[in-house]
Amino acid sequence: MLHNKLFQQFLYWGAWLIIPFLWEIAIGFLSAVLAFIRYYRLKEESADYYPRVSVLIPVYNSQNTLDMCLQSIVEQDYPKDNIEVFLIDNGSKDGSYNIFIDFQEKHPDLKLWWYNSEQGKSKALNKGIFSSSGKYVINIDSDGCLDKNAIKNVVKRFESDDEIACMTGVILIDPGLIQKTKGFFLKMLRVCELFEYSESFLVGRNFQSTFNSMYTLAGAFSCFKREALMKTQMYNCETIGEDTHMTFQIRNFVGGKTVMCENAFFYVDPIENLDKLYIQRQRWQRAELEVASLFTNQHMGGILGFITKPTMRKLVSDHTLTFPRLIWFFAMIYLYFINYPLSLLIGANVLIYISYVLNSFVYLGVSAMYLKQQSDVKRYILKRWYMCFVLPLYRFVVYWVRVAGIINSLTTESRWRTQTFTEEINALKDGAAIRLKGRLPILRQIRKIFNNE
Repeated sequence: MLHNKLFQQFLYWGAWLIIPFLWEIAIGFLSAVLAFIRYYRLKEESADYYPRVSVLIPVYNSQNTLDMCLQSIVEQDYPKDNIEVFLIDNGSKDGSYNIFIDFQEKHPDLKLWWYNSEQGKSKALNKGIFSSSGKYVINIDSDGCLDKNAIKNVVKRFESDDEIACMTGVILIDPGLIQKTKGFFLKMLRVCELFEYSESFLVGRNFQSTFNSMYTLAGAFSCFKREALMKTQMYNCETIGEDTHMTFQIRNFVGGKTVMCENAFFYVDPIENLDKLYIQRQRWQRAELEVASLFTNQHMGGILGFITKPTMRKLVSDHTLTFPRLIWFFAMIYLYFINYPLSLLIGANVLIYISYVLNSFVYLGVSAMYLKQQSDVKRYILKRWYMCFVLPLYRFVVYWVRVAGIINSLTTESRWRTQTFTEEINALKDGAAIRLKGRLPILRQIRKIFNNE
């Protein structure tokens, strides 16, 4: 009896805890420790001169945010004569062009151009790259704002190390916009998103930057040496993961460092609703799979490849281990019905939850260190330390969205705009109704037979 109980304990704890503890929690903690150490090793960079910088901004129906985005460029602590801005429109149907005209009249000293390109974001960026003349090229989205020191800090980082080919800045959610949110659950969702972004960049990408193993540059704020870009095949138009694809190209064709600039910040709007989150994360998931399929040599090689190739580790974490997690989740119900102790099942989940919460507190502390110059954001997240208890639940929801993204990537064509969660539920309902309607004549015949009609 005792032998059977020990065997049950061994099987359950071994299978259920090996991934979250040895893979996610342990490696997550290690990432935080290395980010902590890196913080104290950072040196204040300086630049002897400030070369020309080209800022590329893809525009698509950006009437409500474009002026704010451009204003953040004008307010940069960087010589205005050495900044050129290219707005590449992708077929806007609103008043984005009028915003450009008005802003150009108000700021005639800013080098500002408008280009038309109705062939997608990738071709819009490529057009901007060929039109640019700066030593460095910075891509930002039109729905966000640069911190006033962002461009200067990016240039300092480039000038301090000739081996750096490209870098990503830190993307955060604007806390001021979160505070204006109406609705308790939507506000909680947006606060979780802010915590997630701070962890992802200030801890996760910090870890990757330490080992020059960046998996993807952030499309909303990415920076390049122009000469490095010209050695690539430009942005790929066949995948929705053009930023990830460019990261792989830099690593394969250029060979320079791909790092994170931890003191260059870009603020974006919070997610609109759960449906938008569903679309966004599915798009990210599909992009990873699409780009991974184009660079299979980056994630092959057995155990040695797992150690030396960051792309392989990323795929194992985000994709290979997704379905075992899915199986084990439903296995809990099965284990209960084959007489596994309920206390064992509940205890395992409570222990995992507590471990994730503790990791979130560690991430919060490390992130706060890097937010020293962003005092408003630092104060905002530290006052909401209790969100560390909510984050594991938020990640659990995002996990199911990733599962849906993997399934949809296998069954639907790649496109930028995918169905929302609500649309997919309605489609399932409609499909079920159609199938049921098609079977009604058969059901009527069966009923007649059983009723001797």
